[in-house]
Amino acid sequence: MIPQEVLDRIIDALDIVEVVSEYVQLKKTGRNFKACCPFHNEKTPSFVVSPEKQIYHCFGCSAGGNAIGFIMKQENISFPEAVEKAAARAGIELPRYRVEDKQKASLAGQLYEINQFATVFYQNFLRSEKGKKALDYLKKRGFSGEILTKFKIGYAPDEWEALKKHCEKKKIAPMLLRKAGLTIPSEKGKGDYDRFRNRIIFPIFNERDNVLGFGGRVMDDSLPKYINSPETAVYTKGNVLYGMNFSKRGIRDKGFVVITEGYMDVIIPSQYGIDNTVAASGTALTPRQVGMLKKYTDTAIMVFDADQAGEAASLRGLDLLIEEGVKVRIATLPEGEDPDSFIRKNGPEKFTEQITSAKDLFDYKLDLLIKKLGKRDIGGITDEMLPTISRVNNMVVKSGYLKTLAERLDIHEESLRCEMNKVKKDYSYHYAEEAKVVPTSKNYRNSEIHLLGLAVSDKALCSKIKKELGFDKFRDGNIKTVISIVDELFAKGEKEINPGKLISRFREGKDERDAITQAVAKAEITQDAEKALRECMTCVRKENKEEELKELTQRLKEAQRNKNNDEINELVSKIAGVHKEKAA
Repeated sequence: MIPQEVLDRIIDALDIVEVVSEYVQLKKTGRNFKACCPFHNEKTPSFVVSPEKQIYHCFGCSAGGNAIGFIMKQENISFPEAVEKAAARAGIELPRYRVEDKQKASLAGQLYEINQFATVFYQNFLRSEKGKKALDYLKKRGFSGEILTKFKIGYAPDEWEALKKHCEKKKIAPMLLRKAGLTIPSEKGKGDYDRFRNRIIFPIFNERDNVLGFGGRVMDDSLPKYINSPETAVYTKGNVLYGMNFSKRGIRDKGFVVITEGYMDVIIPSQYGIDNTVAASGTALTPRQVGMLKKYTDTAIMVFDADQAGEAASLRGLDLLIEEGVKVRIATLPEGEDPDSFIRKNGPEKFTEQITSAKDLFDYKLDLLIKKLGKRDIGGITDEMLPTISRVNNMVVKSGYLKTLAERLDIHEESLRCEMNKVKKDYSYHYAEEAKVVPTSKNYRNSEIHLLGLAVSDKALCSKIKKELGFDKFRDGNIKTVISIVDELFAKGEKEINPGKLISRFREGKDERDAITQAVAKAEITQDAEKALRECMTCVRKENKEEELKELTQRLKEAQRNKNNDEINELVSKIAGVHKEKAA
């Protein structure tokens, strides 16, 4: 429904480096940019973004595409939704079209819409007569009108079906409300009722400002103090850091992130100009959350209150940050204080002082253990310190920590090294780690993918492949389709092919998009294109003959089982002919 020329204009208007940089911390390497892949876990960067070709490609998991494809994959949204976002960013108006069947929209897209609808409902209720008590409560807690609007804070009325009935009027299906976690089925089987009632509502956003779920807080001492949305098709607690959408720019500018515990510990600092704070919302950090942070910084400052800071167990969950190469420091607030209350009492300058004076995790943890256990409890101290040190990947830093620990405990460094070898990594205190699954990608013949890359890179090479080999010799249908389109574009007068635009022609064809990015990446590192062309064409011919032999041999076995002498003689003759051609 979206014309190709419009997609081409969007690709022309976008800079893929800027698009990807919103999600991934890129580093320039020569003409390209590199990073750790956002689509699979890795420690050595294999994700490459080419500003010249306007594509990205991961050499680890083979993910690849243009700016629109990246938005689509990163945000888990449909192609039309990704085009809308890309067009808005590029300042290009899309032609009007209507989706006749709402059911065809992705579930994620529908849940985003419903969550946004609920957000406005809660916001409006906060400013209504029924929300006066909640608004007064927030004002007493120091919330300004501007900050309430910025974080889209609202109020869920003290009614069983207020949101549900409002949604019914708008023809929103009850099942979708349940899938969004906004309603709960009645135990008596009498339909659903609202999950959030008589609570301050904090929308939970992803990095792109989509509302994923909600947190609801009481205004008195009743329990539970907070209830949150359940996990849904768009919301997984361990995949979200509250406030990241508002703080990512501040984190990148300041060079570090301040990690707190709750919603208010992000909102109040933001109101006072501290714009690099996120909240883990009461869970131990997960690999996915650490990956999000690493896109913007390699330094994290954890803010603990006095009770948390006195517990070594509170520090164990930070070992994951260390293993991922993040520098960790600890800032401690006075007993009973959190960032919200501390800033309101003492001002942002004093809070900044606490952050500035934060201690390195190693020093903080060692001082805590010596104070708590006593210097003579060497076993107790090393049981806590060695697992942390073992997760440091930099051998120089690790050696320095071991030396310092030996000096502080007045023991031989060599004995610590021996004990270190016995340490087993135990993530039992972490949130369940996600399976490190590398996305699968279709395996293409190296020779064919290389020829496709050469064809995309140069019109003359494309003509040679067509004339000397022929596109019909490509065994893979996806590659055959793509190279035929490349040839058509050159025939229409294109002097060079923009890979980003070429990818946009395959809106639903993941295999074709992957083939293009792999091919372009292969051509990118080719030093002698003419030599590579000759060798690849020879290889394709040879591989085709080998596959033909396999097919003929298989048919011969079948004919022999069936005792079909005429077919046997014919196949033997063909096999001999193929062997003769191979030897020529």
